[in-house]
Amino acid sequence: MSPVEPRPSWGEAVVEGSLDWSFLTRDDLPEVAELCAAIEYIDDPAQHRSLDQMEREFDQPFAHSGYHAVVGRDRGGTIVAYAWNHITPSDETNPHVWMEIGVHPAWRHHKIGLRLVGWSIERARTWYRHILERRPHIGRLWIGCATDEDSRVAADLAMDGTLTPQRWFFDAHRSLDGELPLVVPPPGIELRVFERQYSEAVRMAHNAAFATREGAHFVTAADWDASLSRPDSRPDWSWLALRTADPGAGVVGYAVNSEIRDPHTGWTEGWTERFGVLPEYRGQGIGKALLAASMRSFADRGCALAGIGVDTDRPDAAEDLFMGMGYVLDDRVVLYGAVFDQ
Repeated sequence: MSPVEPRPSWGEAVVEGSLDWSFLTRDDLPEVAELCAAIEYIDDPAQHRSLDQMEREFDQPFAHSGYHAVVGRDRGGTIVAYAWNHITPSDETNPHVWMEIGVHPAWRHHKIGLRLVGWSIERARTWYRHILERRPHIGRLWIGCATDEDSRVAADLAMDGTLTPQRWFFDAHRSLDGELPLVVPPPGIELRVFERQYSEAVRMAHNAAFATREGAHFVTAADWDASLSRPDSRPDWSWLALRTADPGAGVVGYAVNSEIRDPHTGWTEGWTERFGVLPEYRGQGIGKALLAASMRSFADRGCALAGIGVDTDRPDAAEDLFMGMGYVLDDRVVLYGAVFDQ
């Protein structure tokens, strides 16, 4: 937001002067979904939005979207831009705000997206200051926005400069036809097929592996158990890395896998859903060994492909790892974020 512009008060929805701005209502959602479809037709993003998703998010009791989202209309009354801050419940210890921004391609030359970035960040901080008055001992505020790396939203975030790139996400796939890589784990490390007795140790290892990444959420025991109980979960296709000298000391790496099946063709892909190595054990080839073992499990079950969803704060190193194992990478999504005291 430009320094000469007044900061919006808690009750104001004005973002800039070229559009007519108002707070989002539930009746606006079908038109916002149409705007998203128009944006996606041009940009072909990795993430897509649907009306059903928006309605569920709007209806969450803690969302208060009427205070945290705005729409901009042209002179004909058509919604051509929007911003939506998705907040965590105000009683959470570590408040987060996820920003969502969209501008119709025909209106991007007005720099509306850049203005929406500024409005969204200030709106999030206004909300934080509001709850800080009632709960002065809560944690610092984290604000983030995930978008395609080459998108206009990413360009606007970079131009604004308040949030910086923190994590990258991309999917990767490889064929299971032909010879598969054989990777032997380093001395002192043993690979084992996942067993339920290790479930809690794997959850703890997962949380430890991602603990230093901004915006990462601690996975609770309930959420972990629910993910392993899904119909597509395949614990018996999953692999763990343990210390041979002391297997009871804990899990040092893991690849928790599932199955993607096309109901019409029967085509299947083995999918690595959670993958990580504890920081002190990285750089030894444990990750490669876990991926190679997973590929063989997939191939033995008749899968055509191996796939993985990657979440990393070191994108170049991650690309080297997965491309070196024969994966073909999809476009990257980048997470911009920052932490605020007020």
